[in-house]
Amino acid sequence: MNPSTENLVRKTTPMMFVEMQRFFETNDLAKKAADSIKDGREIAVIITDTGTSFPYTFSKSGGQNVFKETAASRPDVTFTIPVASGREITETSFTSVGQVGLRIFEKIISPDPAQKIHVKIHTGFLSLLTGGYLGVLTSGGSEVAKFLASKGLGSMSKVKDTISKMQK
Repeated sequence: MNPSTENLVRKTTPMMFVEMQRFFETNDLAKKAADSIKDGREIAVIITDTGTSFPYTFSKSGGQNVFKETAASRPDVTFTIPVASGREITETSFTSVGQVGLRIFEKIISPDPAQKIHVKIHTGFLSLLTGGYLGVLTSGGSEVAKFLASKGLGSMSKVKDTISKMQK
């Protein structure tokens, strides 16, 4: 990485941390979406920018969303997010949890590497269930349910099969 690119990365990525932290910790829709996640569970969020990765941690503590500028020590799930997608998600004015979920799913299935969000699951289905993660899907309501059904994920067994394919 040349020095001017490195300076740009150092300027943009800390700002992306601030934007993501504000989104996860203060946005009412993000709070509602994560309401079912149990305290102490960790999600790794890795922001990528011009070939550099910046690890962060989303967790719950005292029922509150917490976004930390440290790598997750034992993540249940890892989201690797290009900075452009992270910025789009944090800057869009959504009116429902379903809209947020749909935008994230659009990024997960995007063929564009500059937009594609990668998801890796590090735990089993039962742990996801007891950790409250499936509640995140249901908080998206009919918008997310219709989208999942349109992608062949209209039943819990299909969701479970897909999750199994995404593990480790």
